[in-house]
Amino acid sequence: MSEKSYAVIGLGIFGHRLAIELYEMGNSVLGVDRNRKLVEQINERISEAVVADGADYEALEELKMQDFDAVVVGMSDNLEQLILCVTNLKKIGAKRIIAKANKKIHEEILLKIGADEVILAEREMAEKLAHKLDRPDILEIIDVDENVKLANVTLGKHFEGKTLKDLNLRQKHNINAILLKRKDLPLQLITDPNLKFQENDELYVAGSEKDIHKVFRDNKI
Repeated sequence: MSEKSYAVIGLGIFGHRLAIELYEMGNSVLGVDRNRKLVEQINERISEAVVADGADYEALEELKMQDFDAVVVGMSDNLEQLILCVTNLKKIGAKRIIAKANKKIHEEILLKIGADEVILAEREMAEKLAHKLDRPDILEIIDVDENVKLANVTLGKHFEGKTLKDLNLRQKHNINAILLKRKDLPLQLITDPNLKFQENDELYVAGSEKDIHKVFRDNKI
């Protein structure tokens, strides 16, 4: 999987954990905070960390926020600063803006001023978001029980023209392909082992989270 680049503005509990998770997954991560101590604590654990005001337009422009795949804003303790940061990121042309908020009403405000996504939790949500960003082909994972997950996955180019029989998911990877969703066609049960898949097909599969990641995130098929 190719390296992606992320900027995390605000290095409190949420931002600190998210930045490290993303970096450990092999991504390039820039951490930004006004607090020098927080920057120094994380500096050697991610690609780069700088002391800067995340609400300042010139600072954000100098850091070229428009070049990152996504910018995550974790300054939720100060709504005014959070609004300024999101507004300035939108003006600069950031590709994807994800903001953390403490209240539902703040979520509504942030979405209206340009945030692409708003999240409302702390440490657990940081880890979940890191995995979501790092595995875009896995759209959703639902717990069935402790050992079995139901996942909605998007097929990449390397699945083009292959059949269920070719992939041998059940015997080789302990994964069952259940449903197929193809553009402009209704959802259908997968019953034909010779059905040829297409790039961007969506599958609903069942198996362990580890096996699903191995096949659809790491492409070990």
